[in-house]
Amino acid sequence: MIRILLLSYLLTVPAYALERINVSSNPQKTAVVELFTSEGCSSCPPADRWFEAMVQLPSNEIDVLALAFHVDYWDYLGWKDRFGNPRYTSRQRQLGASNQQNTIYTPEFFVDGVEARGTSKVLEKVRSSNRKKAPIQLELSVTKLSGSLQLELRTIRPATLTGPLDYQFFVYESQLMSDVKRGENAGEQLRHQHVVRYMSPTQSLREINQRSIKIDSDWQLDKVGVAALVTLRGKDIYLQAVHTPILPLLSP
Repeated sequence: MIRILLLSYLLTVPAYALERINVSSNPQKTAVVELFTSEGCSSCPPADRWFEAMVQLPSNEIDVLALAFHVDYWDYLGWKDRFGNPRYTSRQRQLGASNQQNTIYTPEFFVDGVEARGTSKVLEKVRSSNRKKAPIQLELSVTKLSGSLQLELRTIRPATLTGPLDYQFFVYESQLMSDVKRGENAGEQLRHQHVVRYMSPTQSLREINQRSIKIDSDWQLDKVGVAALVTLRGKDIYLQAVHTPILPLLSP
């Protein structure tokens, strides 16, 4: 279960927001589920609904960082996915190559960077990951300043963990809806959870890692979360993840 240390708030006015959130990773691995989807794909809404149900499972059942990446390669079918991003398509291609796939498709799930065909396989892989001891400890701090989120990732790396490591930050948003007017899902109202809205470049992991992320005016901050993922460089081996909603930082 994620432990959140709530730091420095205004004691005189309890309704005020916290100035900082500090979240520690769990001793066991947090599984990372990546869904590659598109509003232009008629097969995707059922996967999106299953993904939504998985996100809502209690943390004592599964420990998961869920990220929905909207790709752009179905935009030509008549509906441009407003959450689609060519960088997310590139991420899917990279994961597909690592899994020795001949092609990519939607909806497609990966758990800790490994393709999982079928929702039962997703849950099976998540639970298997949760049973493993995490090889590295992470601490993610989030501070909200005017117009930006300040992220700091601290790591405790045992001497037995050798080789270069990388990390990325993510911002995701939930409770998003779209009324699709054209294309394969014309007339449908689609709901989305944990949609990736920002993905940092992959960078070399140090003991202390910091990044300032500009807040997009389109984000609903009370529905936004942030995450960090640490991987073994060049092998798409996921070591540990940590994440938190930013709601405690927001003023009423």
